[in-house]
Amino acid sequence: MDANNIIQQYANGERNFRSQDLKGLSFIQADLSNADFTGADLRGADLGYSDVSNANFNWANLKGANLKGANLKGAKMPDGRMHNDRLESANHLGV
Repeated sequence: MDANNIIQQYANGERNFRSQDLKGLSFIQADLSNADFTGADLRGADLGYSDVSNANFNWANLKGANLKGANLKGAKMPDGRMHNDRLESANHLGV
């Protein structure tokens, strides 16, 4: 699966991306607000300047993911697996 496929599914109303292998994909400036990435593998994914507000990242692997400039407002990340991620300039208010 590639990023364009995920973005197209999202545009068609899909919000469930649970346990998907999304490692290394580029979602730069994508609108993925309210998406469910529970348990997804997002290692090394580029979510720079994307809108992932209110998204669910519970148990997702975000190691090495780029979240620079991403809107994380209201995103759910309760397990805290955010180590080594690039979070500079991310809007994480309400995380």
